[in-house]
Amino acid sequence: MIKLSAPISVVWEITNNCNYKCPHCRAYQMYHKEDENIEDTIIQELIDSKVMFVNISGGEPLLNPRIFDIAKRLSNENIYLALSTNGYFYSKYRKDIVDSGIKFVQVSLDGKKELHEKFRGVKGAYEKAIEALKMAKEDGLRTQMNVTITSSNINNLEWNYNIAKEIHIDKVFYRRVVPYGKAKTNKYVLPEKKLYYEQIRKLSKLDSKDLQVAIDDPILNVLNNIQGTEYIACGAGINNLGISSEGNVYPCIFLREKIGNLKTNKLVDIWNNSITLKKLRERKIEKCGKCKYKYSCGGCRAFSGIYKKDNFCPL
Repeated sequence: MIKLSAPISVVWEITNNCNYKCPHCRAYQMYHKEDENIEDTIIQELIDSKVMFVNISGGEPLLNPRIFDIAKRLSNENIYLALSTNGYFYSKYRKDIVDSGIKFVQVSLDGKKELHEKFRGVKGAYEKAIEALKMAKEDGLRTQMNVTITSSNINNLEWNYNIAKEIHIDKVFYRRVVPYGKAKTNKYVLPEKKLYYEQIRKLSKLDSKDLQVAIDDPILNVLNNIQGTEYIACGAGINNLGISSEGNVYPCIFLREKIGNLKTNKLVDIWNNSITLKKLRERKIEKCGKCKYKYSCGGCRAFSGIYKKDNFCPL
């Protein structure tokens, strides 16, 4: 496995604040006042470490009043920027988003109007999501529909693919819900395992020249019997990291195992010296680390914790 001197990509939660009420939220909807000092520190660490790709996330990142200053400072250093948003404020900040240097817009959409708005807890959320994707495409930005697979939409996932084709966006991205934050107690959001396997197999066959389909789940390689080290399904701590608005650093933004804080640690020092990251890279992760699929899969660490077996494993 190639060892990198720093992460290629980082997901940075620039705020915990959000205008939605999602039952699987990792931010808990707790009010949080952003800290400009730690934001400045994180920006400089990303620049100094020569990170190539930053996904600006949240909460809802457009609620951070400094978002466009943050984006401009990063894009001026030739860092490729994505924005992960619920889409609600896209039309309001449309010109600012484009002018700030953001190149890639990801909008969460769970399914049809009734389903999406019930899950997100906000009327008008569906129209805002569709509107944001269409506008971003018109603005010349790369567009992606993010679909979190839950018990609510497990039987309607191809709908997202079809609507994504209809509105001519670039990519639809499916990922399994992670039992962290609110989803840790709201366990009803977890889909039934066998049905989940069936659905992600179907989704993996939908890719076309007009629309890219990605399924962000390493166990798909187990289902498809893909082994070896040529394809590393999970990049947590291998090519990417997560950073919270408080400066906490995680192997991925969904795997909330703190490995340092940028108030006191350098990003490259965390990357190169973290024992946790070394174990992830060497696949020293108990049962998953002994499996013949340990490199091509290794389980979703965010789902079951760093060292435990992935509870959704089909073996």
